[in-house]
Amino acid sequence: MAKIIFASHGDLAKGMKNSVSMIAGSLADDVETYCLYPGENPTDYYQELRERVQECQDQVIILADIKGGSVHTALMPLTVFENVVLISGMNMAMALDVVLQYREGIQESEFDALITGSQSGITLMHGIKEQEDEEF
Repeated sequence: MAKIIFASHGDLAKGMKNSVSMIAGSLADDVETYCLYPGENPTDYYQELRERVQECQDQVIILADIKGGSVHTALMPLTVFENVVLISGMNMAMALDVVLQYREGIQESEFDALITGSQSGITLMHGIKEQEDEEF
């Protein structure tokens, strides 16, 4: 069973877990969250997680909120461990996919499908005219 971690600035990770739980139910119970708040140092969490990852035999899948942000940057060095996967750009589709489809772990051949799936839900709707009701 993979260890899944949602990591973010502020309470986004907690909110994401809560939202995923609404759909996935108890499957999200084991998801760990890391929320960085003002005045906290992300390297403190990195140090704690590094010790746990070194001892862990299971895959660790970390979803971070934003590429290049302090959370993502602090956790990047964990990817030297073969069992750690760090993915940025966490959104609901990605979080659901990981919890529902990749709880046992994700293979390298599945990375593209996960990323493509989470991107496919991003759309833009603009300038739609209100349609008149048709008479029956």
